[in-house]
Amino acid sequence: MIVHARRSKAAISLTPLIDVVFILLIFFMLVSNLQSTNRIDLRVSDRDSAPPQAQDRALLVTVHREALQLDGQPVSLAQLREQVVLQPQRRVALEPAEGVSLQRVVRILDQLRGAGASRVSFLEATTEE
Repeated sequence: MIVHARRSKAAISLTPLIDVVFILLIFFMLVSNLQSTNRIDLRVSDRDSAPPQAQDRALLVTVHREALQLDGQPVSLAQLREQVVLQPQRRVALEPAEGVSLQRVVRILDQLRGAGASRVSFLEATTEE
């Protein structure tokens, strides 16, 4: 007598696969940033361009490692903000000194934008030859 043993088919459960896909979905949802990223629109001014009109002359802000200068005069950040609040339509030209960290320049830029400055540009660093 020949007995044929019936093999039962091994059923593959999809539950673990669904769990892994669900975990991956949650991971990518948490990692991705759904808000728009903060952008900094940069305009680099040319020092050799035509001189602006007196009323349209930009406020020149020189950013040093530990200090700020407004048109060559030392100022505090509060004084700089006051000047920008008084004249928010006036252009502001930022000139980072050599060795100033990008984080410091971005902090100053944020303060200027918070004070109402909408026309901020950067000056190219001069190279001594």
